[in-house]
Amino acid sequence: MEAVTLAVISDLHHYSRTLGDTGRAYALRSGGDQKALAESGAVIDTVFARLAESQASAVLIAGDLTNDGERASHEEIREKLRILRRKKPVYLITSTHDWCTDSNARRYVGDRAERDVETLGAEELASFYDEFGRETLLAEFRTAKGFYTRCYQAAPGLRLIAVNDDMDGAGGKSGYSPAHLDWMRSQLADAAAAGDRVIAMEHHLMLYHLSPLINKGQSIADHEETASALADAGLRLLFVGHSHMQRNARFVSPAGNALTQVNVGALCGYPAPVVWLTAAEREARIRVECLRDFTMDGRTVGADFFRRHTEDVLLNLIDAAATDKRDCFDRLNAQGIHVKESLWPVLHTAAKKLRGMTVGQAGRLINSFTFGKGVDRQAVAALKDEPLLDQILTVFLSVFDGSAALREASPALSRLVLDVGRLPARAARLPLPKGTKASLLQTARQIEALTAELVSPAGPDNRECGIPW
Repeated sequence: MEAVTLAVISDLHHYSRTLGDTGRAYALRSGGDQKALAESGAVIDTVFARLAESQASAVLIAGDLTNDGERASHEEIREKLRILRRKKPVYLITSTHDWCTDSNARRYVGDRAERDVETLGAEELASFYDEFGRETLLAEFRTAKGFYTRCYQAAPGLRLIAVNDDMDGAGGKSGYSPAHLDWMRSQLADAAAAGDRVIAMEHHLMLYHLSPLINKGQSIADHEETASALADAGLRLLFVGHSHMQRNARFVSPAGNALTQVNVGALCGYPAPVVWLTAAEREARIRVECLRDFTMDGRTVGADFFRRHTEDVLLNLIDAAATDKRDCFDRLNAQGIHVKESLWPVLHTAAKKLRGMTVGQAGRLINSFTFGKGVDRQAVAALKDEPLLDQILTVFLSVFDGSAALREASPALSRLVLDVGRLPARAARLPLPKGTKASLLQTARQIEALTAELVSPAGPDNRECGIPW
């Protein structure tokens, strides 16, 4: 096959500004979420305009087109997609946010969040975007929920399987029914017989790329069994969304067949990535390009907007806990975090300490409780005057950007992240009841593995890599 370049994006979460973008209720919603809601339409317009003039042969979108399935948001994003399609073929899937599985669609009026918003249900959503990709459709599978997984001839020599995994797995979770998986195998076999390469995309994660502590609820049911089946059937590259994290993972089946998962971060939030795929005969190359700016209401907004917006998810909550009890609990409730108000003195004291603490102070405190063996003293000394909260924010951003922010920070911070990740294992050595000790030890090992993954990602490079197939 001749080399072909495709652009892959995910989690647009388009939010119609007709639903309200001012007032206290909207500020609580927007300030507690990595997603930039009011700005989503402007971001999408900017990215679509650039993709329309790019070298991409087609654009792939891995689900969550809208914020919460609001009809107004769907109608607006479909028009944007139609404009893009005039220049580039568009292949897309929908997912849970597109039909509001949690019945959480809202509009915002002053201090109130109203829930009388018209949404698109699953039965209508299945056909709402049917016009996209129809001209190259090869085959389709209808799931029990009424959604479609479709196979397209995305380019000469290259097929795309666009999977809708919503509620099709074991126990009604996302994933694949036996019939769905058999259909996938048949499409991979047909492609092999035709001499075509195959890529696939679905919304939910197939692999835990960061940690079960974070990714378990974001992955499909029977994920390892399904990954093995697809890898053994010949699938080598899968794009996913959902977690809003830009991170790659590699899986090898017991039979020795490899499958690489590229988790595409959210376009509507930090780091606002577009993933470029160059597919050639022997290799698929991945390159991530993050949005540098976008135009909104006639002005240019720089990429630092996304960074600040994501940092504010933590900062707003910490500042509220340090200064204002009512604001603190309003923000917690807006994020779905329910904490007893009797804990306010603890939250208040911790937040005030955190805002003023340096790395040096935190390091000395940890080492005083661990007999000097908690965190590396040289690493603490290198950052001793740095605000602790700034370093925490760097680590927080690294969860979303594939560890880029942490890699750009000092080696001393990486050393401290590893040391802090090992602290829970020390606690697990304490004399505890057997069941409690086993549970604590398992969690401690997961925390240690999580921090190790942040410092030194185990999969293919999260920004640029080659995948043989």
